[in-house]
Amino acid sequence: MKLECISISALEQYLYKLDAYIEKSGKLDKQQSDAQLALFRAELERNLAYYKAVQEHSIEVLRSVFSFAQVALKSSMLINGGAAAGLLAFIGKIWNQSIPQEASSSLTLSILLFSFGVLASALGTVFSYFTQYSYTREWSKWAGFFHIFTVFLVIGSFMLFGIATYKAYLTFAIHLSQVG
Repeated sequence: MKLECISISALEQYLYKLDAYIEKSGKLDKQQSDAQLALFRAELERNLAYYKAVQEHSIEVLRSVFSFAQVALKSSMLINGGAAAGLLAFIGKIWNQSIPQEASSSLTLSILLFSFGVLASALGTVFSYFTQYSYTREWSKWAGFFHIFTVFLVIGSFMLFGIATYKAYLTFAIHLSQVG
């Protein structure tokens, strides 16, 4: 085994260089970690901004859907209720006049269909409330069910209006062709 002597000044110089190297390496690692941290923060802020924009868009779309649903419900109730009231007024006007039995029963059926259209609209309003309540409670299955059921009620209400209107039209066409 061979022993070598190292001078103290050479050892101090070596330790000084080693210390400088470690300090320099630490600064480089700190700079790299600071750069990575800044990059991470920028990416996080971008993701948060994107998420916020998506959330705001979803909220606006949901508001617009609810707004259109309210318009559809009000429209179906208004047209069915107005048609029923108009037909009732007409029947009241001709009540004492001679009108064939089939014409009066057909007009009565039209009023019944218009009334069912109003009922379907009213039920649609109730189920629209259930839909919104279910969405706020995050009951997505129930919310979806109520949403679809409400849509069917509104479409059914419009269909009842169409059928009743056509039935009333046929009654008037037949009755007026017999009178004229």
